[in-house]
Amino acid sequence: MSDRRQLTMLGSTPWSPRDAIAPRVSSDDQSFTVTANGSEGCYGGWELRYPVPDSQYVKVRVKARPSGLARGLDSIHAAITWDRETNPNPEWEPLLPAGGDGEEVIYEARAQRRDTATGLSVRLLMAWSRSGEITWSAPEVAPADAPPARPWRLGAIGGPLPEGERSVAANTEAYLDMCREAAAAKIDLLCLPEVMLTTGLPCNETTLPEQAIEIPGPEIEPFTAFAGDNGMALCFSAWERNAELIHNTAILIGKDGELVGKYRKVHLASPYEVWWGVTPGYDFPVYALGSARVAMNICMDSSAAESARVPAVQGAEVLCLPIMGDHRAVDPWEVGSHAFDIDRWAAIHRVRAMDNQLYMVVSRNQGTGSEPWSRVC
Repeated sequence: MSDRRQLTMLGSTPWSPRDAIAPRVSSDDQSFTVTANGSEGCYGGWELRYPVPDSQYVKVRVKARPSGLARGLDSIHAAITWDRETNPNPEWEPLLPAGGDGEEVIYEARAQRRDTATGLSVRLLMAWSRSGEITWSAPEVAPADAPPARPWRLGAIGGPLPEGERSVAANTEAYLDMCREAAAAKIDLLCLPEVMLTTGLPCNETTLPEQAIEIPGPEIEPFTAFAGDNGMALCFSAWERNAELIHNTAILIGKDGELVGKYRKVHLASPYEVWWGVTPGYDFPVYALGSARVAMNICMDSSAAESARVPAVQGAEVLCLPIMGDHRAVDPWEVGSHAFDIDRWAAIHRVRAMDNQLYMVVSRNQGTGSEPWSRVC
């Protein structure tokens, strides 16, 4: 952040909800230190005051150097507050982790100015640590422009394939037809179904080794070529061969036709994928796709809350989900029930989107239920 337009600090004051849990504090011209007081309830630190900016937004950036904290980064709290004459409780925005080097953690936020604000403060706090210390740098506080608009058209498609003998070639052409439909609608990112190249083919421990492909490989080249020719990003899953291992792997292809990344399904569909010899993945990568940050889940991942939570914590904004179905999306909800219920289905994905502030793009092989489930802000 350039210091050319930084707001000048008006003053600084130690802050805590009450004296009994207040940490020890000290400062100099360059830093503000907060030291634990030996209490498990230790909470507090510094409040730094600034004038209200005349810009629509303000951007705040500060570095924290922690040591010996009982709860690690959970013991670091930082926030912007907007004081108001008409309400004793200030409005606030959290400062969130945005990087670091292992010794220092950068916290920052861009916050919209409140029209009724009478003051702007930055609180730099220690939370619930008997031990340790945090040294905060002097914050950079500057007027900022509104964040740039990032219009994205998200699409999901699936459904019954044309009648006839199924093969990888026939499935490829059928799904390319769906891609053409989406491209005509100016979709930016299209999610396609789970293991779609082998839809309709026998699937068991004998056939999977023959169906698994290398990624990248020739089987996905028709889709990378289409993405590049049409400027549309794609996501779908396929059986992946990885030496002696087989994974259910989601593929993310960029608008330029390049393979952006892949994700290996962590939560396998029991018992079949396990019995078929599929090996699970172990992480939830997040990829930069143009101006967006995109992650992927596959089918059974949606049953585990951390499948969406972990990418969200890592900064994912869009979560693509190729999926055959969900054991919870049935009515009645009892053993042996297979009656698909769209309301239950919608609730599952809307809850994931709302809980994690994500845009979810869900493609169901059977078609019904394939659509973006937007976050609610």
